[in-house]
Amino acid sequence: MPKPIRYSYSYLQKVAWGDMDAFGHVNHVVYAKYFENARANYFTDLKLWDTPDTSAQSGPVITHIQVEYRKQVRYPDTLDVTMQVDSVSSRSFKISCSMWNQEGDCVATANGEFLWLNFVTQRPTQLPEIYKNLFIQNRV
Repeated sequence: MPKPIRYSYSYLQKVAWGDMDAFGHVNHVVYAKYFENARANYFTDLKLWDTPDTSAQSGPVITHIQVEYRKQVRYPDTLDVTMQVDSVSSRSFKISCSMWNQEGDCVATANGEFLWLNFVTQRPTQLPEIYKNLFIQNRV
C-alpha cells in the first residue's frame, strides 16, 4: 500500500456505538459514510449548498468510490477525516481522503469520482465555474 497522505482539510468524526457490527469493529460501509460526512462538511464550508428550503437544480453525484481499509476502528474512537479535491474537469471532479485515529495511524484511504448532474433532465452538465474555481483555489 502506498504511504497515506494527511490532507489539509480536516473533519472530526466520532464513532457511534451503532456503527459497529457483530465483530465489534466499525462496519466497512460506515467508512464510506464517514468520508461522505467530511465531504458534505467541506461543501458546506465552501458554501456550495443551496439553502435548506431551496432544492438544487444540479449538483454532484458519486460515480465511483474506492476504499482501502488499513486498521480496525472501534467505539468510542474519534477520527480525523482529511480530504482534498485532486482534479477538476468540465463536468466532474475527484476527491482523495484519508482517515486517522487518535494515535496518528491511518485507518483508511478513499478516492471518489463525482459527476455534475442536472437533476431536472437527469443528464450530465457543466460544472459551474464558481464551483470549479472554489475547488481549484482550495486544493493543496
